[in-house]
Amino acid sequence: MNYFDEEDHSIRRRRRVEPGFWHQANRALIAVIMIVLLTVIGLMFYPVLQKQRDMHRNKTALERERTEKTARLRNVQRELELLRTDPDYVETIARDRLGLMKPGETIFRVELPRTIETSVQP
Repeated sequence: MNYFDEEDHSIRRRRRVEPGFWHQANRALIAVIMIVLLTVIGLMFYPVLQKQRDMHRNKTALERERTEKTARLRNVQRELELLRTDPDYVETIARDRLGLMKPGETIFRVELPRTIETSVQP
């Protein structure tokens, strides 16, 4: 055996003596680094996901509002059409708002209970 063979042999022997500890330490370090990287990536995407959830809630609220306003628009358009084309409807609305009635007519009024506002106004 020459000098280089002896040196190479001693390096191999040292590797065989301590591979367990350093191998386990390297694996643990790699696992910790991977966990940290995944956590950082997750934290980078969290605000984007939160913003997406907020935008979805806002979209749902806007769609609900649009549906309500569309229904209200249809009701107003129907009433406008009746006011333009139906003289009996105009007469009924005018007498109702002025509190008038025809001779021999009996008027029954049904009032719905008013809702109590829970918010305090300053």
